[in-house]
Amino acid sequence: MAGSVFQNAYYVMVVVDAILYGVALVLYAQILRLIFESQKRTRMDKFMVAFSTALVLLNSVYWATQAYFGQMMWVIHDDYPGGPDAYANDFAYVWYQTWGTTASVACNLMSDALLVYRCFVIWNSRRVAILPALVWVMSLAFGIGLLYGSGRPNGNYFAGIATLFVTAYTASTFAFNVLVTVLIAGRIVFVGHRLRLGGASADVRVYTGAVAIVVESALPFTVFSAVYLVTYALGSAVAAAFSFYAMFTCISPLLITLRVLSRRAWTRDSSTLFTTTISYRGPTDYITTTGMLPGDYTNADEKAQGIEAASKSVPAPEAQQTELDITDLPV
Repeated sequence: MAGSVFQNAYYVMVVVDAILYGVALVLYAQILRLIFESQKRTRMDKFMVAFSTALVLLNSVYWATQAYFGQMMWVIHDDYPGGPDAYANDFAYVWYQTWGTTASVACNLMSDALLVYRCFVIWNSRRVAILPALVWVMSLAFGIGLLYGSGRPNGNYFAGIATLFVTAYTASTFAFNVLVTVLIAGRIVFVGHRLRLGGASADVRVYTGAVAIVVESALPFTVFSAVYLVTYALGSAVAAAFSFYAMFTCISPLLITLRVLSRRAWTRDSSTLFTTTISYRGPTDYITTTGMLPGDYTNADEKAQGIEAASKSVPAPEAQQTELDITDLPV
């Protein structure tokens, strides 16, 4: 750690963490409001709320331990021999720091597991989710090594064997998020392009716009984790300032949960409907922002009848209109 550079970087991290923690609490409050106001709560809704609650609790532990360590370093033990840097070196393995690191790793792994599932939903294919799942297992292994290296007696997150595991863990999570971001964002852009060619209505674009790409692919986490990985691998004390990227392991899933509860997130039904619509030659005005047809269809037969009825009411397509085939979609 490079003297006051680390202290300033750590201070920046604590401040930014506090701001992002406030953002997470606001998002969580909105999630609770939506679930309480919902007249029809699905099992997925209940799971996402429970999942979000666990993430917020873990994120609270991480933020509190980081802030408390700063207080101990700068306020309570400001007269420690050697100054704040010596205190940070001597007490980096203290139990509550290990507790906070464990909470951060658990939050990250839970967030990544959700992205594996979202990748499966958006592609509607188990095969596409295999590679991200394998990278996730690697992250789990490196995360366990990270906790051992930083939490053992005289261990230090920024020194010794822990740095090897931290670099490997951060690299694996970054690789995972790049992979998932490309898969999810690429799929959304591709489907959105084909739907626009097919004359899709504005409602469908709720699922294929810029907001959908950023939220569904957890893009902010990918960007900030890249900056952190580079600075940490170079051994720069500035890396501490960018460790706030860990807060997005909570914020990104909360944003996805908000879209799920608002019925604006991709589901397997909407994914199937979108790809089916691509092969349909007429307008798609009958598609709504719920990913369904107008009305409350509760089973596949009713959905099929709704599609058939809607298609009959659509005027015949003009001769020059080009037909798009679902077989053109990648699997």
